[in-house]
Amino acid sequence: MRTAFIHGEVDRFEAARDELVAAFTRSRPESDAGWLAGCLLDDKFTRDGLLARWTEEDLVRFLVEVVPRRLLVPKWSLVPDFLHQWLDFLAEARLLTSPGSLAELHGAVERAAPDYLAAMAEPTEWAAAKFWDTTMHELGFDPEDPGSAAEFFDAVEVGEIDFDGEILEEIERRDAQEPPDQHALWFPPVDLVHVEPHRAIAANSPVVRKMRAVLEWVGTGRDQSDVDDLVAALGEASDVEEADLLLEWAERAGLIRAAGELLVPALIAEPLLAEPELLWTRLWQCFVLVDDVFHAELDGIAEDDDALPEIVQAALSVLYSRTDAVPLELVVSMACDLLDVGEPRDREAVRGIVRRMLAQWEAMLAVRCHVTTAPEEIEALESAVPAGVIADRTMIELLPPGLWAARESLRAFGFQVPTVDDLVPYPAELLALVVAGTPADVQQVLIPRWIEQRGAKRASAELAALLRRVDDPAIRLAALGLLEHTGAEGVSAVRELAEDPLAGPAARMWLQSRPASTENVVRPGDELLFSLDGMAAALDEDVDLFLAEFSRQPGPAQVELIAEIAATEHNSAGEILAVLAEHHEEEVIAAAAQAALSS
Repeated sequence: MRTAFIHGEVDRFEAARDELVAAFTRSRPESDAGWLAGCLLDDKFTRDGLLARWTEEDLVRFLVEVVPRRLLVPKWSLVPDFLHQWLDFLAEARLLTSPGSLAELHGAVERAAPDYLAAMAEPTEWAAAKFWDTTMHELGFDPEDPGSAAEFFDAVEVGEIDFDGEILEEIERRDAQEPPDQHALWFPPVDLVHVEPHRAIAANSPVVRKMRAVLEWVGTGRDQSDVDDLVAALGEASDVEEADLLLEWAERAGLIRAAGELLVPALIAEPLLAEPELLWTRLWQCFVLVDDVFHAELDGIAEDDDALPEIVQAALSVLYSRTDAVPLELVVSMACDLLDVGEPRDREAVRGIVRRMLAQWEAMLAVRCHVTTAPEEIEALESAVPAGVIADRTMIELLPPGLWAARESLRAFGFQVPTVDDLVPYPAELLALVVAGTPADVQQVLIPRWIEQRGAKRASAELAALLRRVDDPAIRLAALGLLEHTGAEGVSAVRELAEDPLAGPAARMWLQSRPASTENVVRPGDELLFSLDGMAAALDEDVDLFLAEFSRQPGPAQVELIAEIAATEHNSAGEILAVLAEHHEEEVIAAAAQAALSS
């Protein structure tokens, strides 16, 4: 059973959640806390997606923050008691992973219990939904009945219901400051060689020089209509568009402010300029707020106020953790997807915003842009460009200051963005999930460090236990790949898996395929089951690529393979056949897959 879901896999998470809750309920039928287990796992899915990895911080947060804000609990002692039972259940099932001991986790729950009780008794700690549900219950309305709830809020609207407005105002103020829940999404790890590398370049970066020029132009006060003089002060490469952007950016960063019709220096301008590292960081953080200068373009392509942050997020998502240059068109495509932009004119507007944004990041020495002539980069560029779009040959890469700053921004957007050192203590399941998307040069640092922290024997045992527990093709392939790095201990661990009902076929194929192997352990059907692991993993990665690979065989061979797939008990056989039935271009092949599904 999977217990880690780091890519927003809602359906698979829900299946695992229901299985865990059912197992917990069976093991402790007297607890009547299955519903609490479901709430606990739903919240964990939004946080980090690691359903079996619990830290003291995780437990305290659920007890002191999540439950008081969200849940109506008839008997308050039920929640701490449940958490103790939940930890024991995971430990008994050999699922629990934690940086601390089981005793330390139980101790954290005990220590947090008084704060939990205090929060349950304090209405300002509740969320708005809980406040209203409580008020409805107290006044005899049923929050679960749409008619009753509508009647209640109608009465609130006309002033027939008394409630504490001050408490509600405080609750709504706090709720407005909290980011919305989202599914846990993890980026591949990076190897942060430099700590705060912007410190070494900030003082001499072009952007700091530009901000000095802006302040010199403002002087003691300047009308913004004199912007042509600022263009001249900035130099030949500048224009009115850039000058307008710099003025808004400087205002957002706190360097200048409006005073009637004039722009004047802010009180903190000179002290801030004297701290270039701080100014550099503020400029990076404030760029998402510089949306006024893009209104003409954004008004035509997006209705909400989050368009610029989404473009920034798209760019950072594409660039982060890539150790090679990325096509500009890939950044543009990601931004267009986030904004649901399809028209060529709108795509061109997005491209213009991205280019202006990258120009300023380049002035921060956070990125490097170049027009490529390298065949391998042109190939990457062409694969990123939608059909019919004229390719811009600009390539972009994050420099060390940009990599560091991008990590901080992505964390602020709500993503999990680990470094190699962050991932080393985590369990094998997480490593298996992230390693496939990790650049090769980072893998070369991550994998040895993960193994070294445990020792080859313990690392091999952890990976073997994962293979016994999880029937997931992508994890199976990744775990076997990781075992390649554990030497003789890994070979010994895989030999012990040869008779395992889940991992046996893949383990036997792995043993026989090793270089210079003399073992002859493969059994009939192993090769097909191992191939199905690869197909299922490819299907998760790219449906179109999977179909293209499958279709390389002659038609009769495809039909024969479909029959063989249908005869196996591979857990992904149905999913593979369903995709072939729905998406295969050849009617005969699609019909064969549909017939196999129906038989």
